[in-house]
Amino acid sequence: MNPLVLDGYGVRIRVQGSELELTNGKLDDRLQSSLRFRPRTCPFDSVVIDAFSGYVSMRAMMWLAKNQIPLFMVDYDGTLLSSTLPREPIKSEVRLAQYQAVNDPKKKYAIAKALIEAKIARTLDVLTWLSERYDIERELRATKHEAAILSSVSSVNQIRTVEGRVALRYWDAIRKILPERLDFKTRSTTTHQNNASDCVNISLNYAYSILESEVRRAVSIVGLEPSLGFLHENADYQTKESLVYDLQEPFRWLADLCVIEAFERKILDKEHFYFTFADLRYRFAEEPKLRFVNLIRERFNSTVRYKGRMLRWDTVIFEKANGLGRYLRGKSKTLDFIKPLPTLQRSDNKQIRDKILSLSSSKAKKLGIPKQSLHDLRMKARSEKPFKLYSETRQRLLSVLP
Repeated sequence: MNPLVLDGYGVRIRVQGSELELTNGKLDDRLQSSLRFRPRTCPFDSVVIDAFSGYVSMRAMMWLAKNQIPLFMVDYDGTLLSSTLPREPIKSEVRLAQYQAVNDPKKKYAIAKALIEAKIARTLDVLTWLSERYDIERELRATKHEAAILSSVSSVNQIRTVEGRVALRYWDAIRKILPERLDFKTRSTTTHQNNASDCVNISLNYAYSILESEVRRAVSIVGLEPSLGFLHENADYQTKESLVYDLQEPFRWLADLCVIEAFERKILDKEHFYFTFADLRYRFAEEPKLRFVNLIRERFNSTVRYKGRMLRWDTVIFEKANGLGRYLRGKSKTLDFIKPLPTLQRSDNKQIRDKILSLSSSKAKKLGIPKQSLHDLRMKARSEKPFKLYSETRQRLLSVLP
């Protein structure tokens, strides 16, 4: 995943000769900069506009479409407002099978359950990863208890109920590990203000919008109908594309990790947002937002072994959308959203931090850890920030752990 994010005042996307020219907006003292690409040479796989003003020419939209580059517009609070995707393939066989499955209670139930099984599996993975550093054992047990109920459900409505109860426990744990100064209470509220009521929720929205853009593109490439979902309702009053939201569920953990890591590493903090009293919402400051987008890019571009290959997570999203299409057409008898399993491991867990702080200079010397390195490790262990250890140093510390 390699999106180009354009923000600020006066964003321009136009065609000069045969080249696409993309001009970033002006912000404070930042000078406007432009990029130009010949056809089939643009290194970015999507363009995201998060701007206050500017324009996109018709020729530029045609250039992007012909070069298979989608264009997304994001609101200030991270909400994905619109998307312009390259022409999707016409696959009547896929869509006919999708229509039939939506109206088949048995198949609809099987797909919805597979989606939520995967989401819950990743939810427990994230909480287990967090429990290595934070005291959330109680919340982890409560989440596991709610998750176990999924095995006994018999309808899509019951699946949604279990998913909702698991989510409540999950966000309880996330609230506990985040500093109180961030004012994060929960993800869902009765007034539907979770889209910008605090800096954590706006960050989650922004990460989810990037995920949504990846899922939208995958759905378009496979030829599925985005408005017909199996888990989310297809209500007349909703503007959401149900299948897009369905296929986000197994991958929301990627966005959640980005947000957690951003606040842990101080890439984002409360001073990186400003509050507007006109609508009582938080907004990103521009430079921290760009650092956050780079972190999202890094996480989605990380690799995992799947079916004998090393794939990036954005490629896995496409593979799962394609797998759903094959399942709907009867080309595959199984549907699996759980695999591949992510590798989540902390090198800064509480056990290692305590060992570093209790390690004497003489013991460290025997382990081959120099005095200055021990000092640096102690500074990191006392800090709230996460840190990484060289594999050799980690193994040495693990050798003396009880």
